[in-house]
Amino acid sequence: MPHVSANVQVSRPAEEIFSFLRDPRNLAEWSSSIDRVIEGPIATALGDEYTCKFPGRRRTHRLRCTASTPVEYLAFRGAGMWTPLGRHSPELEFRLSPGLRGTTVTVSVKPHLDGGMIILAPLVTMAWRRDLPAELRCLAELLGDRTGTDTDTDTNAGGPAADRDAGDGRDAAPSVR
Repeated sequence: MPHVSANVQVSRPAEEIFSFLRDPRNLAEWSSSIDRVIEGPIATALGDEYTCKFPGRRRTHRLRCTASTPVEYLAFRGAGMWTPLGRHSPELEFRLSPGLRGTTVTVSVKPHLDGGMIILAPLVTMAWRRDLPAELRCLAELLGDRTGTDTDTDTNAGGPAADRDAGDGRDAAPSVR
């Protein structure tokens, strides 16, 4: 399955950022993938489920915490949103890397598609690639960082050859500014 990753530097400690991200209700504040979280626990633990509304959907869907390593890694996966073409189950992963100037927040989106939705994978990937950098800038601003955040984006259509470019050790996708 394709995936899109982007990162942003936030001049906040990783603990503060993780605390903000682990409350899924905050996703609606900065991510276009969640319209609102209706119910669920405030502090995320592995296996916690949330009822949420995705943009453009009338029905509520389930969002589950699939991984949680305090101050390092957090992942959520939406339960198969049905469409006439098939199901779409987006997975959001957050990785935090503390550094001297703050914390690098890397968000990866993996759209799990089945049925006829598979033929739409390039369009779904394109939409995430377009939206994710702006969403991360919004996240940085919400966390009080107004220093002109640096956002990089990486798209991977799957497979080892797509992971790297010609061997210079840098990600294959260009930086989005």
